[in-house]
Amino acid sequence: MPTFHLPPSPAYLVALSGGADSTLLLALAVRELRARYPEAPVGDRLAAAHLHHGIRGGEADRDEDFCRRLCESLEVPLTVERVNVPALAQATGESLETAARRARYDFFRRVMTEGAPSAPLTPILLTAHHADDNLETLLDRLLRGSGTKGMGGIPPTRELGCARDGSPLLVARPLLEWTKDDILEACQRLKLPFVTDSTNTELTYTRNRLRHTVVPALEEQVGRGIPQRAALRLSRAAREDEDCLSSLAAELTEGHLSPTGDGLELACLQSHHPALSKRMMAALYRRAIASIPHRDSEESLSALHLEGLWELAQKGVPESTLSLPHGMEARLRDGWLTVRRVSAPPPPVPPAPLAAGTTCWNGVVTLEVEVSPHPLRPACGEAVFASAVFPPDLPLPLMLRKREAGDVIRSHGMTKKLKKLLCDKNIPLHLRDILPLVYLPDGTPLWYPAVAFRDGYPAPREGACIRITVYCSPHS
Repeated sequence: MPTFHLPPSPAYLVALSGGADSTLLLALAVRELRARYPEAPVGDRLAAAHLHHGIRGGEADRDEDFCRRLCESLEVPLTVERVNVPALAQATGESLETAARRARYDFFRRVMTEGAPSAPLTPILLTAHHADDNLETLLDRLLRGSGTKGMGGIPPTRELGCARDGSPLLVARPLLEWTKDDILEACQRLKLPFVTDSTNTELTYTRNRLRHTVVPALEEQVGRGIPQRAALRLSRAAREDEDCLSSLAAELTEGHLSPTGDGLELACLQSHHPALSKRMMAALYRRAIASIPHRDSEESLSALHLEGLWELAQKGVPESTLSLPHGMEARLRDGWLTVRRVSAPPPPVPPAPLAAGTTCWNGVVTLEVEVSPHPLRPACGEAVFASAVFPPDLPLPLMLRKREAGDVIRSHGMTKKLKKLLCDKNIPLHLRDILPLVYLPDGTPLWYPAVAFRDGYPAPREGACIRITVYCSPHS
């Protein structure tokens, strides 16, 4: 039988469902604390919390009643809360399992930080995860294509956030080395009653299918309990490798941060092994979302997002972007890869007439229209982005608008998509939606600055002309 030991802490909160796992966890915690502090009430250092998920009707009511009676018999204060998980899942679009997990840990955090009547404030949450849970987790992540971090399985401890004084809240799993058989045998030996969740036998859930079909097949091949213990060894090895690589990546991240703290040197990312570069970008993302309240500290970017970031960095195309969870965006600019919250898009700029004189477009671009009785050459100078000269008999009024999907322009005898012309001319991505398209009264595109002119309107070599010059803000 594996040993049981509580991590050092002034107080503990047990996540209690009433099942065999959490019932044994509570009983063993009570026994150890009574042995350590025989003169003190166990409730001074230990409390329990039970969440009624509003899913299983009368069976869930039975579980709540059982937890109340169990805690009363052990003299452990219990906090109970009810939540409508199906309604939460419908409101957020999450699965029932995801919504239930989020509701549970939100509840545990509140109890740990705010306390409850007759219950101590607790910096450590004890959960009853065991070796079978870890094996099922590894199998599930294997099917999802997880990497080294995912193969680390269920860690013995992890952070759950911070208390009001800034000290960390922790989750500990004292039963992680125990198999389900170990737990059931201990419950029988200690004569501990417990309740059974009927949904644990339903094969509609992936974890249940793994538990009732794949795990028994593995045990049939190598022996009962052996796959669970082999998975624990794999998880420990993977966590060690992950800790080493993540530590090296953290050092590199700190040494190559942008002055604003939200970017990494692109050259550094491109020069290091992907195992380090991907972890650096993951660390940059964690910095970006650190201020989000009640964020799960175990949350990380998916393998798909990390591959996308790696491809973004390797291609190195200026102003290319990648959308990330929590409303974040990665962008390449001026030799940096930055991760920032996406700002609300500016309101669309409506089409506007272009008249003689100066016209400001979207606050960034200024257009100057000159009508001259003499030929002019295109304007030049540091402030000039583009300039074009047209004949004086252009159909008027000329108009400005933002480019649109499907825009084409007839130039050099060929009709070409504006999008392709922008790519051919290497116009930076961030400028493509800033620059205006100049078009004729019938909607025909006439000129996109620095890209193409429409055929049929050549610059006159003598006589009057119209010159249009585009200036861009230096920050654009």
